[in-house]
This record gives sequence, C-alpha cells and structure tokens, in this order.
Amino acid sequence: MSIDLQSYSQLLVCPACQSKLVVDGHSFVCRAEPCRLRYEVKDDIPVMLSDEALHTTPEEWAAIIQRATSANL
Repeated sequence: MSIDLQSYSQLLVCPACQSKLVVDGHSFVCRAEPCRLRYEVKDDIPVMLSDEALHTTPEEWAAIIQRATSANL
C-alpha cells in the first residue's frame, strides 16, 4: 500500500520550526529557508523526527521549492 504524500503534506508541519512541507520524491521538505530539513518516508511511514531529518543545501532546497511552486501553478 502506498500513501498519498500530497494529502499528508496538508496535515503535517515541520517538527523543528512548524512550517509547511512540500513533497519531493518520497520525502517531505520544510518550506522555511532557515530550516531546510528533509524528512524521509520509510515503509510508507513519514519519519517526522528532527534528529533523523537530513539537511538540504541552499541550492538543493531552492530547486525543490521551485519545482513544488511550479507544480502548483
């Protein structure tokens, strides 16, 4: 069974800063530029733990946000 990440992105927020999230592949990325954390989805379960989140580079984060914004137009 595969989860609908877009639906989850409307319900979940970044645990570190409480900002909204965008879907990138099979993970969630925080929309807040100072935060830029990526939360993986493992076995269809979002791992929403700040300690296990991955930091994205500023360039990677900007590209993710641009793709997400373009997809919503």
